[in-house]
Amino acid sequence: MRLLFFTCLLLIQASLRAQTTIVPLHPDGVKTDEPCIAIHPNNPSIQILGSNTSYFFASQNGGFNWTPMKVVPKEGFYGDPVVHITPTGDWYMLHLARNPKLEWPQTFDRIVFEKSSDQGLNWKSTGVGHNPGKMQDKPWIAVDEGRKSPYKGRIYISWTEFDRYGSNKPEDSSRIRFAWSENAGDSFSTVVVSDTSGDALDGDNTLEGATCAVGPKGELYMVWAGKGKLWFDKSSDGGKTWGTDVPIENQVGGWNNEDIPGLMRANSMPFLSADKSGILYLVFGDKRNGDYDVFLKVSQNGGKTWTPAIRLNTDKKGNGIDQYMPAICVDKAKNKLYALWYDRSNSENNIFTDVYLCPLGKEKQGSPFRVTNSPFCPPGKEVFFGDYISVAAAKSEVRAAFAIYDSEKQISTVNIALLNDKIIRKYHNAAKPDFLEAVRIGDTALIGIHFRLNGVKSCTLEITRGRQVFYRQLFDPLEKPEQEIMLPLSRFKSGVYKVTLSNKGRKIEKDLFIEADRRD
Repeated sequence: MRLLFFTCLLLIQASLRAQTTIVPLHPDGVKTDEPCIAIHPNNPSIQILGSNTSYFFASQNGGFNWTPMKVVPKEGFYGDPVVHITPTGDWYMLHLARNPKLEWPQTFDRIVFEKSSDQGLNWKSTGVGHNPGKMQDKPWIAVDEGRKSPYKGRIYISWTEFDRYGSNKPEDSSRIRFAWSENAGDSFSTVVVSDTSGDALDGDNTLEGATCAVGPKGELYMVWAGKGKLWFDKSSDGGKTWGTDVPIENQVGGWNNEDIPGLMRANSMPFLSADKSGILYLVFGDKRNGDYDVFLKVSQNGGKTWTPAIRLNTDKKGNGIDQYMPAICVDKAKNKLYALWYDRSNSENNIFTDVYLCPLGKEKQGSPFRVTNSPFCPPGKEVFFGDYISVAAAKSEVRAAFAIYDSEKQISTVNIALLNDKIIRKYHNAAKPDFLEAVRIGDTALIGIHFRLNGVKSCTLEITRGRQVFYRQLFDPLEKPEQEIMLPLSRFKSGVYKVTLSNKGRKIEKDLFIEADRRD
């Protein structure tokens, strides 16, 4: 209880500064991406996080500190981690296999389900969906925890099967598969859900991003993306049989967002969730307005009809700024839902990236909340950055897990934002603290500088090395607190520079590292 009290106290203090408490997954930095976070629904101090590494991470103090723990299943570990904590405290984890007898991509030949009943000390693994010669990819989990459901306790897994991953041959395709377990994961039964197939290229015409939601009486719903549409299906018998696939939305530009600047790849696959009464909430992204936006659709009748797509990000439509990679969660104790996404609306050059969160409602949506205190610069086209981010909530505690790029260590890593419902509601319009970011923009020939200086009318920006001034700009007047500047890399020699933002004795400094072998 004392630990929870101090956790809440620190969160309140952070909120009074209008600054989100954000902690790294590891204090020294750990190379990873693609996080999935879960909170114990009855004890929010217990949290777990899977990421694109054979370690998972556990916290016993509400997310302030994380302990790495190794998993070594007999099926191997490849990626796409998904985690879940049951009300009774069991930990579930999904990931791809890494069959040592096969070469990539055949190596991920099944989905691996793992269960721990002793908070991660021991795990029992079960292979799911093995179909010799085919690849199993992108799993997601749902668990029926409805008190009035005839299928209470049943575990559901949805994923994509490839005949041959990456193949452009017409005889190779993709489909949506599904599995359920009635014995806490000891064994699974599987079916194919999709009525049609997609291609096997892992692109817009591939069927991917299948996620499920469970209604209060065991109703089961699924949505996935492919061939420029979002597809919906449902089951009334715990997943044994499914209906006819129904296209419920055109996804303009598809789910594969590979044209977003500064990223090897990104996506806006759909994520589905349900509140206590069974109302369905679906988040996704597309570029119907010319750039990528994040949208919400709601169904109050079990998927029979849906609202038109509701745009969640609030920047000007068609301004060339991208929002992408949405996620969703439900706080079952409070019956509140939240959406999370990457957002570049504070970057006029569509480069520096923030994370935003938005409370959801069946009729009216909350105001987007800027989670990050300062933006980060993406890693460039040569670095994999993960295919999703994650948000979880329980008893008004909200945790957002997302990848960033650490430009000093030159690694992708994961941060966790520690939020609660009061902070989100009260401080969504509060000014964030001052900051200064100065980095090489991915694999471009540009230096990017992004800063915020609150409460002043003017300031000076300088880039120096020793006594030599390489760049100086006076902002007088400082028309808005947050500014962004792009400079050609050719102006600078290899070395370490000091970037200084100053105003009448007020000063922020940042080291800028430029490597000669990275210049274009």
